[in-house]
Amino acid sequence: MSECPLKRGQRILFDGDSLVSRRGPGSRGTWPFLRLSNWHETWAEPVANWLFCNRPDLRLQFFNAGIGGSTARAMLDRIEAAVLPLKPDWVLLNVGGNDERRGVPMKEFKATLAEYCRRVAEHSGARCMAVSGWKPCPLCPEQKAARQAGRMRYFKAVKQVVEAAGGVWVDVGTPLQKKARLLYKQHELHTVYSDGGHYNAVGNAIVAAQVLQALGVLDLRE
Repeated sequence: MSECPLKRGQRILFDGDSLVSRRGPGSRGTWPFLRLSNWHETWAEPVANWLFCNRPDLRLQFFNAGIGGSTARAMLDRIEAAVLPLKPDWVLLNVGGNDERRGVPMKEFKATLAEYCRRVAEHSGARCMAVSGWKPCPLCPEQKAARQAGRMRYFKAVKQVVEAAGGVWVDVGTPLQKKARLLYKQHELHTVYSDGGHYNAVGNAIVAAQVLQALGVLDLRE
């Protein structure tokens, strides 16, 4: 297992779209079904929970600036109000899926994400860790699976931009797909999805483990 890159007292901020935070723009009412089925949580919660419980020596602080439906442009637009004042040391982000769906030009997408990474680095020395590479798993909606080739173009662009900025790209799609297939073989009701597009507690737990491994605090080697 690699050395833990986290340092005592660091501030970790999650940012991106609905795979990071289910909250939408503005004020919304509460739908009890979502809360009762844990649909309102993402992989960000188990990552923060695990670090809080198992590495209290690090005394980390956690924040979530993500908003459902976000593109790279939306993340950059709110950076002054929601990200920079918190002075994060790490920004764990997910982006690209909505940019692909809305047809944001690739050149614009790369430039916007690069500017985001530059701004957080210059403001507080933050490094970005992109949680990316999502792939279709069993019971994935056909419409979403049909866009996979296009989505992978954006995920590869995320890797290029984040690594060029000195950040880390974590491929969670490959291990998630592998484990989801094995679980589905066990039983046809085993799924990593909550609503066909977002992940349930099973999917989020798998993704969180991959992120924790990337942070050097968990060893998943078989």
